[in-house]
Amino acid sequence: MTINFEELAALDAAGALTPDERRDFESALAAAPAAVRAEVAELREVAASIAASVPVQRPGSVEADAAPSPGVRSRLMSRLGDGAPAVPPGFSFRFAHDDEWLPHPVPGIRMKVLALNRKSGYATLLLDVAPGTRFPAHHHPGAEECYVISGSMFACGRRMSAGDFHHADAGSDHGELWTEEGCRVLMVVPSEDELPDPPR
Repeated sequence: MTINFEELAALDAAGALTPDERRDFESALAAAPAAVRAEVAELREVAASIAASVPVQRPGSVEADAAPSPGVRSRLMSRLGDGAPAVPPGFSFRFAHDDEWLPHPVPGIRMKVLALNRKSGYATLLLDVAPGTRFPAHHHPGAEECYVISGSMFACGRRMSAGDFHHADAGSDHGELWTEEGCRVLMVVPSEDELPDPPR
C-alpha cells in the first residue's frame, strides 16, 4: 500500500485524524526513509506557523459557526483514499473503519453484509453482539458456519472464544446461543431475500 505522507501530515496538522489513524501514521512515519521524515517535519513546522497566525475564534462567533460540518472529514478521507489504485472489476473491499452496520432481527446484534452471492445462495456477515445477548433456537435450512473473531459465545453447550469455529449442516437444529461478554463473529449463512446487497 502506498502511503501519501504529505496528505496524512496535512490531515494530522488539521486535527482530522482519529487517534488510531494518527497512531498508524506515526508508526509508518517512524519506518519511512529519513528524507520523508524530514519533509513531514517541515510540513508540520509550516502548519504550526499558519495555525499561530490564525486568530482564536470565540464560541458562537460568526467565524466559529462557519466551521465545516462533521461530514466534511469523512468525505475528505474517502476522496483521499489510501493512495491505492482503483478497484478492478469483480473485486470489492470492506474496511474496519467503514460504518455500514445494520440492525439484526435479534436485539443486541448489529451486522455488516460483507458479501452476498444470491446465485450460489450464501452470504458472509460480520456480527457484533452485545454482552448478554441470546440468539433463539433455530433450524438451518442451509449450512451455517461461524468463526469467532473476538469475545466469546456459547453454542451446543460449548464455550467458543477468539479463533474458534463451528459448522452446522443444512437440516440441523441449533439450540439457543448466547454470550456473556459479547463477541464479534464472522458468519457464512444461506442468503435470504431480506438481506440487502452490500455497498459497492
